[in-house]
Amino acid sequence: MKKKTFINIILLMSLIISSVTFITACTNKSEKHSQDSKVVKKYKSKKVKKEAKIKTVADTLKNSSKKKLIYAPLGDSLSVGLFADSKATRFTTLFTKDIENATGKKVSEDGISVVGKTASNFGVYQVNSIVEKDPDIVTVEFGTNDAAGGATTSALNAYEVSMNKIVDTLKERTHAQIILMTTWSPKGGEHAQDDKQFDQIVYKIAKENNLPVADLSTIWENNDNVTGPAGKTISDFSDYLTRDNFHPNQLGHDKIAELLNQKLNQEGTYER
Repeated sequence: MKKKTFINIILLMSLIISSVTFITACTNKSEKHSQDSKVVKKYKSKKVKKEAKIKTVADTLKNSSKKKLIYAPLGDSLSVGLFADSKATRFTTLFTKDIENATGKKVSEDGISVVGKTASNFGVYQVNSIVEKDPDIVTVEFGTNDAAGGATTSALNAYEVSMNKIVDTLKERTHAQIILMTTWSPKGGEHAQDDKQFDQIVYKIAKENNLPVADLSTIWENNDNVTGPAGKTISDFSDYLTRDNFHPNQLGHDKIAELLNQKLNQEGTYER
């Protein structure tokens, strides 16, 4: 009897030891799984955070392997510089300096702009010349002259087709960062309402291509100090007679450059 009891005690102890060993193993496995899950979760969190990191146009240019950058404005009389106090203080040249300051790199301005031109009769034909310059950043500034004949269906369609072609060509054949610009008008200008319809096309194309927009109406719409006064002769632009009440004056050019600089440093998903 005593022998049987002793055997039962041994068996019971063996069972208890086995149970404790099993429970301990399960606990360790569970803890390891929990730790592994935390590591994976932490890794995923870091990965998502990295993928969601937002860059500015300036960041992209700064991280470029090129030590010298090319800024190529493509546009009409605004990009020519009418009517700043000088070519050195037109918005394109001021913006060139802003790019240098933002990137710490030397930037050369080498664009193509002509007074009175449109996206359809100039931009689509000159974009190939812009491509040949191997630009790092391009501003596309058309619409003001395109809207001069009114916001007719045919004019709007032609503008959209031409602007799409310009943007597509730049995206396919260059590595350039692209900033689109809307139309210019004096406050209460004759074509101000027509301009708005052309501006909508700019925003549409920008959205489709994930591009920043410099909306010039934020400068001229409620400010009559950014144009005129008419009559002053400016030596750098004497071929175009005297300053008028339509084109941006020096304050207007200053504000356009400031707006472009905002877009240069604005956080967005503009990586190319």
